[in-house]
Amino acid sequence: MSVISRCVLVFGVLGALAEGAPAKTDRLILPPTPTEAPEVASTACGDLIVSKEQGQTLFWASDVFECLSNVPFIPDVASRFINYYNETLQFHSTLAFLRDPPEGYQQPPVDVVFEFGLLQRNIAAGIYTTQYAFEADLQLLINRIHDSHVYLSAGLLAPFTFISPFYLVSASRAGQEAPGVYFREDVIAGQLEGWEPSPITKINDVDVVEYLTSFAEINSEGYLEPHADWNALFEHPALDIQSSQSVLHSAIFYPGDAVNYTQANGTTTYSYWLASYSEAQHTGPLTTAGDFFNYFVLGLLPDSWNASNPQWWPDWEGESDDSEDDGEDGPTPADVICTAGNPRQVSWCKDSQGAYPNNPDYVQEDLNRLKGGVVSGYFLDNTTGVLSIPSFLQQGIDTKNFFRVIDEFLGDATEMNISRIVIDLQQNHGGLNLLALSVFKRFFYDQEPWTGSRIRTHELANTLGEAYSSWWDGLETGNEGALDEDGNYHYFSSSEWVVGNRINPATGKNYSSWHEYNGPISDRGDTFSNLQLYNLSDQVFDTAGFQGWVPFGYGISTPEKAPPTWAPESIVLLTDGLCNSACAYFVELMAHQAGVKTVVVGGRPSTGPMQTASGSRGARLYSSEALDYDFINVNNTLEDHETFAKLPSRDNNDLFINFAGFNIRDQIREADKDAIPVQFKYDAADCRLYYTLANIYNLTQLWRDVAAAVWDDPSLCVEDSTGYAVRKASAPSKTPPERTVQAPTLNLDHITFSDLTVNTTGSPSLYDVKTKDSISTTDLKQCFHRASDCAGTSLKCRDFDVDCTGQQTTWRTMSACLPDTTNYGAGCGDGLWFIETNDAESKKNVPKKTLGGKKVNYETVTVVEGYCAPVYVDVRKYKLGCPIS
Repeated sequence: MSVISRCVLVFGVLGALAEGAPAKTDRLILPPTPTEAPEVASTACGDLIVSKEQGQTLFWASDVFECLSNVPFIPDVASRFINYYNETLQFHSTLAFLRDPPEGYQQPPVDVVFEFGLLQRNIAAGIYTTQYAFEADLQLLINRIHDSHVYLSAGLLAPFTFISPFYLVSASRAGQEAPGVYFREDVIAGQLEGWEPSPITKINDVDVVEYLTSFAEINSEGYLEPHADWNALFEHPALDIQSSQSVLHSAIFYPGDAVNYTQANGTTTYSYWLASYSEAQHTGPLTTAGDFFNYFVLGLLPDSWNASNPQWWPDWEGESDDSEDDGEDGPTPADVICTAGNPRQVSWCKDSQGAYPNNPDYVQEDLNRLKGGVVSGYFLDNTTGVLSIPSFLQQGIDTKNFFRVIDEFLGDATEMNISRIVIDLQQNHGGLNLLALSVFKRFFYDQEPWTGSRIRTHELANTLGEAYSSWWDGLETGNEGALDEDGNYHYFSSSEWVVGNRINPATGKNYSSWHEYNGPISDRGDTFSNLQLYNLSDQVFDTAGFQGWVPFGYGISTPEKAPPTWAPESIVLLTDGLCNSACAYFVELMAHQAGVKTVVVGGRPSTGPMQTASGSRGARLYSSEALDYDFINVNNTLEDHETFAKLPSRDNNDLFINFAGFNIRDQIREADKDAIPVQFKYDAADCRLYYTLANIYNLTQLWRDVAAAVWDDPSLCVEDSTGYAVRKASAPSKTPPERTVQAPTLNLDHITFSDLTVNTTGSPSLYDVKTKDSISTTDLKQCFHRASDCAGTSLKCRDFDVDCTGQQTTWRTMSACLPDTTNYGAGCGDGLWFIETNDAESKKNVPKKTLGGKKVNYETVTVVEGYCAPVYVDVRKYKLGCPIS
């Protein structure tokens, strides 16, 4: 068998054999008391940068934290950022509902405005003495909002994540038994070789459920209930194929140094937490913690930084691989599984550790972890088909290929009289609403998708809305913008502040003015606009709002022959509760509007219901950068200098931001007289299943289990998980479960004071003249000569697709100066997404750590390199021109 070696202590060999597991002779037998970890050198920050430049991709968490916890803190910088960010979040749509959530909301309430005031008071009172302590408190507040549209990648913490040394999964031994926690490698090997793995019962001598529940509460990635927080901790095949990370492999907060895992069979495994450092650009020599503040917090380059990147670090003269030969040269479980039978040349099988079938019936072009394809399709038998959509994020020609493979699958399913379709949305973290709308219309062509949404109204929002809407309405455009030489009519037609082309559902006509749209509607001590609907028949709005595309069924995307409408009872949506943003909108359309059933898998080891989509259900992700752009364009594009003078400055912020997101519009259901945002509706699945040892890494088995529970045997559903679902035409028979979780807290007492004056080298002033490069879709620089056009920056000339005609027919490759990053890296800027290029080569491994004279092991972590590229570029607006090849 192929098992990655772990450092273990065996207390009961007979217990292991009694459970059917083979003796683990390949593991190290150690004395019961681990020795102390080596003391970290005081040059931790400088050592980290040197090691990264020498090719190291992973670090011991304690080494990284030694550096981070000594990075100094400047109160004025933090205070200005809090003012800026607080002003930004005034545009977040659900502040009142977070403070006073309705019945059924599963997370603790949070008064965001009060908490920002508390942060400011803590700054003024000198509570924070290090940058880490301040940013940790800030990130915890963001996590407490439990909305993945509210996301901050900025400052010191952005390029660092903490990583579990082993991959874990949560699964039930049988369908109705409460799930346990297991090492993933044991589950995969056990299923292949016919033995049952032993569950983990304790982590760091704490009950495993208690430990992981606390870990999930603090590191929550924006989910609406604890069941989803639990699922997000663990590994999953759909994560593997997207080069994405579980929460245990991407934690924000330092989890400690040593970690041990105790299994039911008496085996204890010892290791240490790892960390990633993912700043892809060359930073220049950052020697001290003060230098880290300059670079990561302020975005300032050291005096010695050189754009030509001459080598300033010493060559690595050690071995490129410090791992020990475990004597296992045979095939991996994935090798065995993925070569069995009649495998297709292209599949997700190997990338998923053998979980996806090796013989898909349909694959999207460029289906590859390092390319753009994501969709695959399968016919399990002559009645059941599976359409796997792990992401709605596509760019350029991949979008066209996405639609093509779905059309092929549905066309053949119709011809074959397939009567059951499982749409697998596990680990689908969203993407483009265009794809959600267009896939919905392929199943229910005769239905008009509901797009009702609203904003939070306040003085700044109304100032922007009045200015933009009146300006846009007055543009001289001719027929569909024929006179729009500057591209403003098209580009701003989907602006948040233009309502002249949005439909008022109360009248069925376009809004005549911002004043008509503004309302205001009062609720919970706050004010909101009236609802707006998209006019999907307006191609000018469509192409501006949907990345140059028109949704299926409208305008140029109207098919010659309407596709058949599927019966709702023939379809089931499968999720793991992590469905987010565009995925959550797809669930809303399919389940609530069309009446399709849903099944959710996993969750905490307890009975009861679980929600289908616990990611953000907001209507529109927005960013601080987009808001900055809206403010400045009042002056530069609208030339409304009088209104611009009334707006506060958005320049008074020193902290370097990669991305700061928020939700600008609520999604509101049709005919909901209470107008409760969908974000705060308890929206349970029709049925909940547990992952099992047999199906967690065998998706064919999981899909069969789902089909059986929906169409053959409802008793397979987890106890008391049915009867909670809401549909457009029916109410649930049971009330939502009560909220039980409390707001999490962080203990930062172990962080000591850091003196800025002894932690800064190089420049005599923090405010150096050279700054890090930052780009967005509004300031792209096209490049034609790869060797020279991006010279003098840390950016590289990179390629991406553009649609030159606006008809989705003529795709060309454009090149622009773009930043590198990794799959563990800081977030890309507004309107940008991560394009993978290759798995990073680790030329230098983490220094050895030992226990009892034996080397401590950990599972290999794959770091994927790539770059941030635009999802869509309006070539007309930005005069970039279309390339000729």
